[in-house]
Amino acid sequence: IKNPLTPIQLSAERLQQRLEGRLTEPDGEMLSRSTQTIVSQVSALKAMVDDFSQYARSPEPKFQALDLNKLIQDVIGLYESSGAQLDLQLASSLPEIFGDAARLRQVIHNLLQNAEQAVAEVVKPKIVIRTEVMDSGVRLTLLDNGPGFPEALMGRIFEPYITTKPKGTGLGLAIVKKIVEEHRGTIAISNSPGGGASVTLDLPRALPVARLLERRLAR
Repeated sequence: IKNPLTPIQLSAERLQQRLEGRLTEPDGEMLSRSTQTIVSQVSALKAMVDDFSQYARSPEPKFQALDLNKLIQDVIGLYESSGAQLDLQLASSLPEIFGDAARLRQVIHNLLQNAEQAVAEVVKPKIVIRTEVMDSGVRLTLLDNGPGFPEALMGRIFEPYITTKPKGTGLGLAIVKKIVEEHRGTIAISNSPGGGASVTLDLPRALPVARLLERRLAR
């Protein structure tokens, strides 16, 4: 699917460049609208193919003992220019979890991106990222003050191709759920009574046996 997409996009851009200025104003506007539609839809198709490939054919995870707080801080660095206020509430002395660093960074990034898009139209956008120590491991919660999840989709929000965004592929939360389950964790969503949405992840702590296995594999 991806092979013909790039030449389609390039051909549309070349038509725009070649004919721009040679047409009457109404025809020029129609050409511009048409080529922009082609380019934007090709970009959407590329994103959809990438997401589907990632969902259907994920590489084997590489597990190791990890500091979830550090992973969060690594990803937060990508959101320094975010229009939303980011409120970090990270628990001290958080126990390590046993997981794949790259995959968990992707989870955090996807959730932050979703929250950022959810508060795009809010006057004072705010996203809270919170970690807590639990009996069996750690909890990560992301809260935003956006419009919340549509009630009609609450029971299906993690299904592939379910999306609330006009240009969304509907695979973001499906990928997040798949990764969380690979880590023997759970994920839940809810709408806050005062408005906004929350996503909660519970991840088990790294067991001594898992750490021993990691040392043996490293030899």
